[in-house]
Amino acid sequence: MLLVGLGWFLAAVVVLAMGIIGKGEWDARMVVPGPVPGAFDVSTSSVGGDAAPVLILLHGAGLNGHMWDPVRRHLDPRYRVIALDLPGHGSSRDPRFTPEAAAAHVAATARSVAPAPVVLVGDSLGGYSAMAAASAVPAQQLRGLVLAGCSSDFGWPQVLKYLRDVVVIRVMSVFIDESVFVGKALASLGIGEQDGRSIVAAGVHVLAVPAAVRSLLLVDFKAKLARIDQPVLFVNGTLDARAMSQEAGFVAAAAHATAYHFENTQHGVSMRRSADFAALVNDFAVRAFAAPGAPKP
Repeated sequence: MLLVGLGWFLAAVVVLAMGIIGKGEWDARMVVPGPVPGAFDVSTSSVGGDAAPVLILLHGAGLNGHMWDPVRRHLDPRYRVIALDLPGHGSSRDPRFTPEAAAAHVAATARSVAPAPVVLVGDSLGGYSAMAAASAVPAQQLRGLVLAGCSSDFGWPQVLKYLRDVVVIRVMSVFIDESVFVGKALASLGIGEQDGRSIVAAGVHVLAVPAAVRSLLLVDFKAKLARIDQPVLFVNGTLDARAMSQEAGFVAAAAHATAYHFENTQHGVSMRRSADFAALVNDFAVRAFAAPGAPKP
């Protein structure tokens, strides 16, 4: 009798897992393109006004544009800064995230500040979004990309991990207080209490994480890099094993790419090392915006 009961229990678990995976696949295949915003909240630059170069900041999965608040405090005030909510995140829950939706969102942002030159800065999902968007941003505007924690493709080994994670995260979401859970996760990354509250208040979505990963599976991002002529800076923590494992191939794929490492640092370098990351962005932006045809900041 015990074995029969255990068998039924395992069968129920399998059916539940298959249902969760099936729901994820249905959602992924039934994505309907949503409207692309026509206007964006652009922070005021203390020097240069509307002519100032623009930094477009792209956040990680499940979070929102306020993820960048600790970095923004250290960015050069000569630049205008836009911290987007990617599709499926924050205030942009519809449409769901896809690289194509992110690219359209970023390109529309760049056009909204034209003819000002832009640099795309992304961490984790934001980095993949920047690579997807680079070819959609007007070439005369795009001056470069700073990409953190995204120097690896989601190949077949990640498919099984995704199937496991989508089940775990969906079941977990039923039992946790999402705001409390994300707040604790942010604190573990070194995000201050006030910044953590701002991020949570702006909208966090745990289920957006597996949905975003699903959209990145088997996408060849090195092919996207090969089409980028602007300078690219990859930034990784040396303890971010997945990003580090393929970094050399990603650097080689881009026409003009370099890499910088934060020693003894895990995934999420922009949050773990906010001031240092901002310094890298400032240094990169000075050189990128000094390119021929770009107005001086």
